[in-house]
Amino acid sequence: MSNKDYGRCLVCGDAAIGLNFGVSTCMPCKAFFRRNAIKLGVQQYVCHNDGDCIISYKFRRSCNCCRLAKCFRVGMDKGMILSDEERDARNQLVEINRLKRGKVPKQQCAKWMKSPVLLSMSPKPVNCLSPCDQVILSNIFHAYESTCTATKNPQFSCFPSIQHTSIHEFLNEFSALFPAFINYFKHIPEFEQINIDDKVSLVKYHFGVMININEPLMQPSPHKNLVATWLNVFGIDITRRLLQRNQILEQYIHDPILLKIILIVLVLSCNNYRVLDNSTFSGLYTDPLSILAAQNIYIELLWRYVLSRCDGVKDTVRFMNKLIMCILYLQNLDIYIDDYISGLHEELQQMNPLTQNMWPVDHEASDMNDNRIEGDVIF
Repeated sequence: MSNKDYGRCLVCGDAAIGLNFGVSTCMPCKAFFRRNAIKLGVQQYVCHNDGDCIISYKFRRSCNCCRLAKCFRVGMDKGMILSDEERDARNQLVEINRLKRGKVPKQQCAKWMKSPVLLSMSPKPVNCLSPCDQVILSNIFHAYESTCTATKNPQFSCFPSIQHTSIHEFLNEFSALFPAFINYFKHIPEFEQINIDDKVSLVKYHFGVMININEPLMQPSPHKNLVATWLNVFGIDITRRLLQRNQILEQYIHDPILLKIILIVLVLSCNNYRVLDNSTFSGLYTDPLSILAAQNIYIELLWRYVLSRCDGVKDTVRFMNKLIMCILYLQNLDIYIDDYISGLHEELQQMNPLTQNMWPVDHEASDMNDNRIEGDVIF
């Protein structure tokens, strides 16, 4: 299919690309006018040929003075030149409208984000997974399928149900799936052995991580309602980051186990950035050593699993390096969104109790909210 014919450039006679500043022009003359018209009165344009230079495809660069004069003579309008801020605003509006129509662009990946060699069964048998490991991996897979995946089909097939315009409505709808996430961890023996206070704290402090991994797992291609909701409640910057997150996780989603193990590793973490005072995790958890011991079990299992799917230790290290970079991106996004929501006090007040209690304002408030969370979620 041939491109649309816009005729010839009225300035130099080259093939035109469309109407630019009110006149049919080529790309070089469009760029020339934008660059030079705004300099009138600041920069002096002088013709060394009495203002009678030929402006054609071959000679358009010979005299800026005559070329600019011809631009104005054929009708190019300086008033249509947008400032950098105006152009960015227009491009942003175009992008928002495209996203709201469901046209999700392919995001550009930084080099570190690009997909590593996908996990595939090694052509030769590997003995790094013990029979016990294989049983645990099978239990993890079936635990996720029986909780989160089972909930996805009736409740999450078209999420959200509408294009929300407020964060509290969006997260309140999402919170209907939160019990399924908790039930997944209740199938993990090491999580169940942690005392109730620490389990509540782990869930609260890693609420964002659970959403950031579960959302793409349950809906790899975001529904247009979801993208429109992101735009409405977060704006274009966070929406871009969320789309980037989906692209990063896309390379791992089709592995039956990987992200499910990572979810366990991240939630069984004493690290926390959500309490706004300077508490150490010895003050956030009653038994941090038990949590660290539980996490270590699944970190080692993750290593052995990836090793069993890669061709040797060297490839495994490369894969894990990429994976860690992706996890850091997710955690940085979680911090960014968390800071954004934490400042919206009116929105927080309208969230349902379970969701609202995920945003403590200080350590004292955190302790008070833990009791409410325990009442809302059965551990």
